[in-house]
Amino acid sequence: MAFVFDPYRPRPEWFAHDPAGIHGISHVGRVLVWAEQVAAWMQAQGRPVDLEVVRLAAVTHDVGRFDDGRDPEHGRRSASWVRRHREALPVPLDEARVEAVAYCCTWHVPPDAHAPQMTNELICLKDADALDRVRIGDLDPRRLRTARAKQLPGAARRLLDASTRRRDGEPWERVRSAALALDLWR
Repeated sequence: MAFVFDPYRPRPEWFAHDPAGIHGISHVGRVLVWAEQVAAWMQAQGRPVDLEVVRLAAVTHDVGRFDDGRDPEHGRRSASWVRRHREALPVPLDEARVEAVAYCCTWHVPPDAHAPQMTNELICLKDADALDRVRIGDLDPRRLRTARAKQLPGAARRLLDASTRRRDGEPWERVRSAALALDLWR
């Protein structure tokens, strides 16, 4: 059975740094799950959100990382990667949407106040990325931007636990099976 998220599976070769590491495929898979949750909530509130931009930003926002430490330029490098490799993306995008994905990648790193505009897509990505900070013991629910994200820290812990319990198999498949079991995979 095919699911909406299945085509968004990132490839290991997309990542400049360890695709199996803490900013790798399993991380972006969980970010995809949470970004979708926040985007669906926004849409239900009447706030327009481009789901393709949100989904692609979720799976590409860390491809430009050089390491797992402080890397303030990784968002810009990820944005550059998106522009250079648009044909590798699982969904064809026009120029405006490529730029929207790149914008989200660029601005997911700096504090909100530094972004020229906090688009709905960027808010989805930032909240989703923040929810997966549970993996490093640094999730602060007070820093989440949306009411929906503020409801999800417990679920973020459950998804992390379920997706890291098993060590066999590929990272994407571990996240996929855990999210399916938790009824989070679309």
